[in-house]
Amino acid sequence: MSTPKSQQKPDAPDTISLMELLIERDNELKSVLQLAEEQAQIQKVMDALKFEVDKRDTEIRSLQRSLKEAETILATGIYQAKQKLKAIDQANQRTASSEEIIKFAHRISASSAVAAPNTWGPGDPRRPYPTDLEMRQGFLGMGTFPDHQKHTHIPQTATEQHLPTTPQISASSLSWQPSQEVAMTLTSGGASHHSVHDLKGHNKENEDVELMSSDSSSSSSSDE
Repeated sequence: MSTPKSQQKPDAPDTISLMELLIERDNELKSVLQLAEEQAQIQKVMDALKFEVDKRDTEIRSLQRSLKEAETILATGIYQAKQKLKAIDQANQRTASSEEIIKFAHRISASSAVAAPNTWGPGDPRRPYPTDLEMRQGFLGMGTFPDHQKHTHIPQTATEQHLPTTPQISASSLSWQPSQEVAMTLTSGGASHHSVHDLKGHNKENEDVELMSSDSSSSSSSDE
């Protein structure tokens, strides 16, 4: 049923004007959406640029740190070079003669501390060189060489037996006479007496072994 004209509102909008208004609002929304899409693309570009800026900033900081280290190394090298040049200038101004260097070398080597045994290391309570007492307790100080005295006997040949004999020199005149200091050291230190007795015992044991070997060889020959 259609409403009568008397019941219609006089200020109601027209249908055509409403359609035009809707179309206008639709166009405005489309333009706003297009603008939003463009702004979204711009935001993506801005984010990518920000990431690239942060990356470049990190690289710049790393390069700055490397440059600081290089600057420190160069400054240290320049300072050391200046110090060396200064020392060279002072050395050229104060030249040392060869005689002074030789005297200084003799003074260093006078303490016999320029060489150390292979087993010596830092913290070792022993000295890195043999002491006077240790030198006197050795074969050179005692004058005894037990391992070489037995095997160095050479029989005299016939020509040597007919040669004129020279007068024998007393052993006391050629033997080593210890001084008072050496005698006091040897008597005070018991280690030297023990070393002498050990050497004599070693000689006696070697003689016993040779006698036993000779007896065994003679008995084996008699059995055959």
